[in-house]
Amino acid sequence: MSTHRIRKGLTAAVTGLAALAAVLVSAPGAAAYDGSPCHSPTQRSLTNPYNGHTSTETVSYCPLWRGNVPVYATRDLNSGIVGYLVYGGSSNWFVFEKQGATVNLGGAVNNWWASTLADNGKWGWVPEVYFSGGDNYEDDRGLYMPGDVACVWPCSGQFPTAPWRA
Repeated sequence: MSTHRIRKGLTAAVTGLAALAAVLVSAPGAAAYDGSPCHSPTQRSLTNPYNGHTSTETVSYCPLWRGNVPVYATRDLNSGIVGYLVYGGSSNWFVFEKQGATVNLGGAVNNWWASTLADNGKWGWVPEVYFSGGDNYEDDRGLYMPGDVACVWPCSGQFPTAPWRA
């Protein structure tokens, strides 16, 4: 086989591999990208209404696509509404997110919920279908999950779980 033919074959192989690499690098990932994540982490003093114990937690402001968002007692629509978040946009802060019951709202479907204090002062959970950005069944990029932080109270269980963790 001639040297010219070998070089031509190698050049074609290298060109093909380069083209394949370019396609793989530019291909979208399997997970969606949350273009409107929770932001501005801030320390806030929170009081557990069950025992009066106060702790400092990191809260983040999360953009809601509308106002008058219901806040539920637990991570289930059947638990009942305890209050509302009157304003949309990034005016509301949240403490943690956890999975719960699946919520369908228009074309949005999600089983992630975020804990917050409703405008009437009652603790509860908001379905993340009200959050801007993200994709169906995707948690918010910027909000902590309870396992991401250390135990606030003694972990022996002597204190009731704070409502923003339960």
